[in-house]
Amino acid sequence: MVEPKRFKNVLVAVDDSELGQLALVNAIHQAEEDGAKLTIVSFFEPGELNTFDALDKDKIQAAESKVEENLKGFQKQALDAGVEDVQPIYAVGEPGEQLVKHIISEAHADLVVMGAHSKPGVRAYFGSQSNYVANHADVTVMIVR
Repeated sequence: MVEPKRFKNVLVAVDDSELGQLALVNAIHQAEEDGAKLTIVSFFEPGELNTFDALDKDKIQAAESKVEENLKGFQKQALDAGVEDVQPIYAVGEPGEQLVKHIISEAHADLVVMGAHSKPGVRAYFGSQSNYVANHADVTVMIVR
């Protein structure tokens, strides 16, 4: 009989989207179930700003502050749900690449949870961040929809 895998370090990539919230609640559930550490990472993606906003220091700072505030809220949500060990990470850059090349190993994650985002335009053509992580991470990846 096959036994379910028990995880020690759950890493969840979260933003303020509906799928981001779904990823968070699933990660909280898994961390509670396994008594695991939960690392919550939120990204500031400078490439997501339009050209005019990317040149405006105030708009950049406002966007960064929003990510940081959301991250604090995500951490509080996990602590309020009963997860005892919650580590927030604020990151900058492309989520898929940063997760695979740096954050997964730095967090000692053995499970990554993220939403199945599908963005229009060039990114959709080249593949989503979750697809990149699923195909390049050397740990278990849960993609929620």
